[in-house]
Amino acid sequence: MEQPFILIVDDSKEMLTYMEIVLKSAKATIISANSGSKALELIKNKELALAIIDVQMPEMNGYTLALKINENRLGAIVPIIFLTAVYQDQVEILKGYESGAVDYIFKPVNRGILLSKINVFLELYNQRMNLPEDLMLLKKFEDNLSKSNAELADSQVKFKSFIEHAPDGVFIMNREGRYLEMNDAVSSITGYPKEDLNQMPLQDLIPEGSKEKWNSFLMKLLNTGTANTELTFRHRNGKTRWCTVDGVKLSDEQYLCFSKDITQNKMAADALMKSEEKYRTLLNASPEGIIIVDTKGIITDVSEIGIELYGSDGKNELIGKHILRFLPSGLKSKFRDIYNKTLEEGLVQSFELKLQNKNKIPFISEISSTLIQGKNGESIAFMIVIHDITHRKKLERQMIHNDRMTTLGEMATGIAHEINQPLNTLSILFDNMLLAASKEESLPKSYLEKKTEKIYDNIFRIKNIIDHVRVFSRSQDDAIYSSFEVNESIKNAASMISEQFRHKMIELDIDLSESLPPAFGNTYQFEQVILNLLINSKDAIEELEAILDIQMEKRVAIRTYKLNKLIIVEVKDNGIGIKPEELEKIMLPFYTTKEAGKGTGLGLSITFGIIKEMKGDIAFQSEPKKGTNVTIKLPEARS
Repeated sequence: MEQPFILIVDDSKEMLTYMEIVLKSAKATIISANSGSKALELIKNKELALAIIDVQMPEMNGYTLALKINENRLGAIVPIIFLTAVYQDQVEILKGYESGAVDYIFKPVNRGILLSKINVFLELYNQRMNLPEDLMLLKKFEDNLSKSNAELADSQVKFKSFIEHAPDGVFIMNREGRYLEMNDAVSSITGYPKEDLNQMPLQDLIPEGSKEKWNSFLMKLLNTGTANTELTFRHRNGKTRWCTVDGVKLSDEQYLCFSKDITQNKMAADALMKSEEKYRTLLNASPEGIIIVDTKGIITDVSEIGIELYGSDGKNELIGKHILRFLPSGLKSKFRDIYNKTLEEGLVQSFELKLQNKNKIPFISEISSTLIQGKNGESIAFMIVIHDITHRKKLERQMIHNDRMTTLGEMATGIAHEINQPLNTLSILFDNMLLAASKEESLPKSYLEKKTEKIYDNIFRIKNIIDHVRVFSRSQDDAIYSSFEVNESIKNAASMISEQFRHKMIELDIDLSESLPPAFGNTYQFEQVILNLLINSKDAIEELEAILDIQMEKRVAIRTYKLNKLIIVEVKDNGIGIKPEELEKIMLPFYTTKEAGKGTGLGLSITFGIIKEMKGDIAFQSEPKKGTNVTIKLPEARS
């Protein structure tokens, strides 16, 4: 007699091979297929004793194949055993029972259980084919089948319990989209009790904006047997919420669906999108160049101004590259200093660097760096802000030069007196020599040498004054920074204003430490700092004298000394002083406490800029009508 046929369908080649090996001992002919369509082709005109089908397969899943195997079959219904994973497909198993399953085998497959179950169905098949044979065997089969049915019923109860307590909504609806059955999660998601949902059209929960999506989902489910969508629905409390719906056909009148409330995810995604849009707007609207760099130095984002500063064609040229790649080799160590300082302190501000763009055109930048931290305080990125201050630097240099010219204008009388004094001495010397020559036929050599030496001394003094004024008044756009003697600069500055002080009867007390180390900067710029402070002291003393309208002791003192590794310069006067509310404003550009027309308001602002350029600090202590003390701190010049 011809052996019965057993169909095995699994998209896994390894599983098919394993099943064929296991079933070699079974008294049956094995038909193997790796897809639903292949299986349907192989079993045409064949009566099957049993079909073992994998649930999860591409193209056609096991439930659909099971329905097609028994569709329009004239003979007996083919019993179906589904292969599934017990922990992954618990909800799916209910769907299998609706599709005609009589049993399940869970992966990994146990050889003994598999053979035992197959032999039961082979016996059933043989008994059906040989009804006149032993009725006792039929009774035994019926007992086994009853046992299997009891186990199956127990399994159905378990899986229905799993579905009932599943966190996501599981429901069965009819062709019209009305609830037939549902688990507790559906009631929780919609806010309606089960008795209200029973036979309720799902369309009643769908707002106008999502009805088209719902109708499209329903149409596809009816036509193809599977469909999924994402749409909004109305909760019982009247609020609109979001959900996903996946559906599969069980029969022409019943469709199994799974729904999940994704409102929180949607709200979070919308908030994230709005935050991203806001961040992008702020980034690109910033007037500064902003570069976002991760902790490894890789550029992750850049503002439009940042792209423009570099002269790039777009973000793609910068994003994903290491930031050091775009810096001149001489600046890489300085940039690492900024990186390390930002890690330690969280913020670095106003760090000046001379950068260059893509076309090697240099520009002066002011860089600030901020550490971006995560929720737990971990470092996740750096925000580097680059401000092009090239134009500002040019203006500052012009302001310094203009202020220098203003200072020279104020000192013109004193400088003229400085030059007139040696000129008067020369005039007297020449008069004496002419007078002596008229009385004597020949003058002694010692007399001439003495007079000539004095003439040369005075000429040299005039030359030095003119040379120094010429150098001081010259533009310092390309000023050279180097080590210089602070005391020498103070002496030179004092020499240009000393005659004014003598004329105004202001005592200039200079006390300079002989062991003072050199500073680093430009000596002429530092002279301008001292000149600005001395002129301010002179004006403050004159203003107090005018208010008091009495003769007073007028004194300005300059003192230098070393403190630790700092060079200290103090300029102290007994003038009008500065009011407490004005102390914080005096170094702002164009702010002045002097009467209209007497001050530009730039002197102290320029002084502050020069001292900061030298990596130093300047501080003011003042008491109204008692005087002002200015303290400058400069680092020693490195060797």
